[in-house]
Amino acid sequence: MTWPVKWCIIGNGGERPAGKGVCSMLIDYHLHTCYSADSDAPIKAQLDAAVSAGLTHICFTDHVDYDGSTLPPADLAARNNEIELLAPLYPSLDISVGMEMGMKGAEADRLAHLHTEGVHMDFIIGSVHIVNGVDAYYPEFFECRAKEQAFGIYLEQLARSVKESRFSVMGHYDFCAKYSPYSDRSMVFSLFPGMFDDIFRSLIQTGRAMEINTSAWRHDPAWGIDILTRYRELGGEYVTIGSDAHKPLKVGCRVKEATELAKAAGIRYIATFKNMVPTMHRI
Repeated sequence: MTWPVKWCIIGNGGERPAGKGVCSMLIDYHLHTCYSADSDAPIKAQLDAAVSAGLTHICFTDHVDYDGSTLPPADLAARNNEIELLAPLYPSLDISVGMEMGMKGAEADRLAHLHTEGVHMDFIIGSVHIVNGVDAYYPEFFECRAKEQAFGIYLEQLARSVKESRFSVMGHYDFCAKYSPYSDRSMVFSLFPGMFDDIFRSLIQTGRAMEINTSAWRHDPAWGIDILTRYRELGGEYVTIGSDAHKPLKVGCRVKEATELAKAAGIRYIATFKNMVPTMHRI
C-alpha cells in the first residue's frame, strides 16, 4: 500500500513558532470503545477522557480481527454513526475513525477489508496479536521460552505480516512485551537488528510507518529510543502515537512522553489521518 507522494505538512504542530521544543499537540491515535469485544468503554466516556487529558487529535480504532482471535469484529458503521452524533459536543477534538486490524496473512487481510467495505475509514492500524495460534497477550505464549525466543517469534510474524497486509501504520511492535513474565520486559533493537531492519524497510518502501504504542510500557520507563533511531536512520520520517486505551483511565496515557521520545530519535513528523491520507505535524 503506497500513500500519495504529496503529504500535507503542518509546521510545529500548527500551534507554535519553530525552536520552541516539542509541538503542543497531543495526539492519541489508538483508542477502543465498547464496539471492541474486549472493551466496555462508552464512546462518550472516551471522548470525555480525551478532553480531560488535553488531547487535540484522536482516532477510534476498534478491533476487526480475522487472525484466529475469538473476538467478533466491531460494527464500525454503527460506531461511526454514534461518533457522528457526539462529535459536535466536542469542538476541541479533531476526531478520526478507523480500525485496528489483526494481521495474519492475505486471507485475514481480505476478510478484514471485506468487513469494512462501504464504511468510512480514515486510518488503519495493522497489528499482530496471534502467533502460531496463541495470543501473545497470554501466559501460554511465554511458556518454556526465554525472552529472546518469545520476542523473536513475535517479530518474525510481524515481519511477514507487514508484507501481506494493507494498513496505514504498523501497530505495537512490542505487543508481546506487555504482559511478558521477564524481569526486563523491554524490547531492544540489539536483540533483533536484522528483523527490525527488514520490518522498517518494508514500511518505508511503501510509504507506511510505525506506531509508538505506550501501553506496553505500563509503569516501566519508556523504551524504544534505539529502535526509533534506527527507523529514522533507514529513512523513516513519521510515526503515529497511541495509548491503546480500552478504558477512560488510560486515554492519553504517556502520549506526551512518546512525542518527546520520537523527537529525541530524530523523527520529523507525527501523522494524523483523514480519508486514509496522512497530515504531517512537524515536531
